[in-house]
Amino acid sequence: MAGFPLGHAAVDWGGGALWLLAPAISLAMGLSPAQVGLLFALRQIGSGIATIPAGIIGDSLARRGRFLLVTFWWVAIAQLIASGFSDYWLICFFLTIGSAGAAAWHPIAMGTMIQKMPDRKAFALAIHTLGGNLAEILAPLLTGFLLVSFDWQEVLQMNTIPTVLMGLVFIKLTGMISHSTRIPFDKDQLIKICKALIRPSALLVLTMLLLHNTSLLVFMSMAPLYLQSIQGFSPDILGFSMSTFLLVGSISSLIVGRSSDRIGRAPIAMVGLIGGGIGAILLAISTNGLQAFSTLLITGFFMLSVRPVAIAMTLEQIDSSEITVLGLISTFSEGIAAIGALIGGMIANVSLGYAILFSASTSILSGLILVRKNR
Repeated sequence: MAGFPLGHAAVDWGGGALWLLAPAISLAMGLSPAQVGLLFALRQIGSGIATIPAGIIGDSLARRGRFLLVTFWWVAIAQLIASGFSDYWLICFFLTIGSAGAAAWHPIAMGTMIQKMPDRKAFALAIHTLGGNLAEILAPLLTGFLLVSFDWQEVLQMNTIPTVLMGLVFIKLTGMISHSTRIPFDKDQLIKICKALIRPSALLVLTMLLLHNTSLLVFMSMAPLYLQSIQGFSPDILGFSMSTFLLVGSISSLIVGRSSDRIGRAPIAMVGLIGGGIGAILLAISTNGLQAFSTLLITGFFMLSVRPVAIAMTLEQIDSSEITVLGLISTFSEGIAAIGALIGGMIANVSLGYAILFSASTSILSGLILVRKNR
């Protein structure tokens, strides 16, 4: 209940900082919105590639804690190397390697927590998500203030400190993680899972999750650029705004996740997905900074709170091999989200506001899919 969320915060800290570092990198290197979108797309691809093998390892490796320990150093070293370059493609490459390391943490940690709380899946996922949200609340806030005095490379280096510190702490915690009691995973089990996921009802739920991930990634990658370029937010105000956005989503995800365990997932998910889309539309048409900040929080309340519920709905389509299933669905969802980030970046080249509206439309569409499923 504590080690996994804190570990999640540590591996995701650099990724949380990148929401604010990306606009700074864009300004320093003269990047277009499409290049920023490509950076996030490549990171998503790296994440997707890492999650399937990580999920299989988590279900079959006896001492899964040792693998989790490696991810801290994997992430920190990749980010430190990236900070030493000024070439766009090398920066993308090493940040993608770091993102893969962070992604490898998730299916094992989430699956282990779900196995401990099988009747409270959404709440367990919300607890795990709380750690990532903690990183994405504090890292942008700290990054915004640091960027006033330091360049983006120095700030990226500073943001590896939490990852390194938790890597040292986790040396002691590794032995406390329960060992896997499962038999080694085989291809027949993987085929069985894939067949279950292509059932019509499962495909609808999976499509909902894919669209939600796309919406969230486009929004998170383009909203900071929009707020900075269109609304005129300074780096410190931008950092505060994005941190508050994530804080609202973090608190609401705990409440919404626990409520969905008790009263059902579909109605809550539909409200969150459609509400998040409406919030993003309001942000795109806001006329001043106060309106933009207010609608940003509305979007965070709905769009972020529904994520644990969406993942829990997908997991319940296959009630076994949770870690492998998490790895598998993460790979597909991250891959589709990467395509969405590319499209969002290209749309942002025309208008950042249009990119926000693209995020809104995919969120609303994902909610409408659930409306169809539950008729």
